[in-house]
Amino acid sequence: MKTAVTLTGHERALYARQMRLPEVGEGGQVNIKNAKVLLIGAGGLGSPAALYLVAAGVGTIGIADPDKVDLSNLHRQIIHGFDTLGLPKTISAAESLKELNPGAEIILHPEGLTAENALELVSRYDVVVDGADNFATRFLAADACVLAKKPLVHGSVLRGEGQVGTFLPNHGCYRCVYPTIPDASSVPTCSEAGVLGATCGVIGSWMAAETLAILLKQRQQSQMFVINVAEGRSQKISIAQDSHCPVCGKSPQISEIRAENYQSSVCETPHLNMKESPLEISVTEAHQQLSSAQPPVLIDVRETDEHAIGHVAQARLIPLADIPNQLANIPQNRPVLIICHHGGRSMRATQFLRSKGYVLATNIKGGIDAWSLQVDPQIPRY
Repeated sequence: MKTAVTLTGHERALYARQMRLPEVGEGGQVNIKNAKVLLIGAGGLGSPAALYLVAAGVGTIGIADPDKVDLSNLHRQIIHGFDTLGLPKTISAAESLKELNPGAEIILHPEGLTAENALELVSRYDVVVDGADNFATRFLAADACVLAKKPLVHGSVLRGEGQVGTFLPNHGCYRCVYPTIPDASSVPTCSEAGVLGATCGVIGSWMAAETLAILLKQRQQSQMFVINVAEGRSQKISIAQDSHCPVCGKSPQISEIRAENYQSSVCETPHLNMKESPLEISVTEAHQQLSSAQPPVLIDVRETDEHAIGHVAQARLIPLADIPNQLANIPQNRPVLIICHHGGRSMRATQFLRSKGYVLATNIKGGIDAWSLQVDPQIPRY
């Protein structure tokens, strides 16, 4: 018979402010103490997520990351420091977490998440927190969580924006939103596009908060937040299980983890030269295309109040949160240009559409703000 887990006097003092929250209390703190959380990636998102989860009292943290600490990591990967340069990230992260909470059990998985270990590894934990920086690992983690019936908290970041997704078993999964793995070259990496460390901090902390909400049984549905840190905006997207989802639908094509399913080129379209449909173009290039004899479809993914301030005449307004519900009204066989305020939300919409097979979707860099500066000064800036 298992001994009931209780809190020590030291733990009651340590978590006193947290336990005052009605949704936590002593029972909730015990649940947090009992929890086992697997962290995939100890980088820009994994760093704040791990620090806040351990500080909150999560009893067991697994860290899966095959990389070593590099100088270019330190502006955003705050769990590491100059004294751990060159060390495996798992070891560096464990040192920081043990300083913060010596009572936590830190389990290292320096081999990272692989097709060979994913299902077994995920099955050991209560919640999986994915802060991976590549599509193959993200989809591998997502599929393993569906097959193992484990909740997944996903995070991603690009420039000044990010996403946080909470995917619960039987309530919609990552592939319900993104069915296929994009080509790795279709979306710029942080090293190519740049990222603010503080943006990673916001997204990683949000991931930790969602993880704690799952442990405290506050989440009953899958959901995703699209967060624009630069503009101070966030949008919630409710996610329902897709009956056609390749992994959790009625007739799933993915019923096991096979390495060949997690190559970044899985969804490349052999009949399309991607150079003919770039991921991103300038406002002047977009203006030229829209002035041609066969103009592309232009979709504005800002909110209604923003659109009312000023917009491009040809633009069709579909706010970002409504894009998944409007796919039937967006043509797949014509070029589609996406515009927002500065280019962040439109990049998210472009990524989403490409994942759904809209290989002719292209982001307008700089958004309506750049359009006002370089194309039409009659459109007000805000």
